[in-house]
Amino acid sequence: MKSIRPILGYTAAALTVLAAVLTPFVLIGLFTRGVAATGVSVDPVYTGGKVSHTVVRQNYQVVVHSPVSPRGPLQRGAPYVQLVWQPATALPPRVSDEIDLTDDRQADLRVTFDVPRDPKAELRVDVEPLTALVQPLRRVGKESLSSLIARVGDTIVVRVPLR
Repeated sequence: MKSIRPILGYTAAALTVLAAVLTPFVLIGLFTRGVAATGVSVDPVYTGGKVSHTVVRQNYQVVVHSPVSPRGPLQRGAPYVQLVWQPATALPPRVSDEIDLTDDRQADLRVTFDVPRDPKAELRVDVEPLTALVQPLRRVGKESLSSLIARVGDTIVVRVPLR
């Protein structure tokens, strides 16, 4: 009997460690479904809002999102619209696109930026308003949540502040 007790103790300890390691993997599906069922979603201020329309170019496309306005005391910044160029690998070395934000077939702004082949290189964007809808940007990088350009995976995201 005495020789069995240490074996049972080590076995119980090993099973406890195994259960502790496997429990998160078993419960993650249940937890994910439970959170999804609550209807909780990421705030559009952080995701860029819903997709409004897509502008198709020869080798790439520009996804235009609906305008986003920060709400509440914790969210600062100007209202903005998010534009996403994809895929970044298909973009020319210099992008200069006129974009219609309101889908009325009249360009609202001209966005210009260089596309370095190094994905870690710093990006800068210029935005020239063609209507009174947006604010101009000159050599903007990642200054704020509502005025920025960033490479995210194989896309280039530009956020333009609205007037």
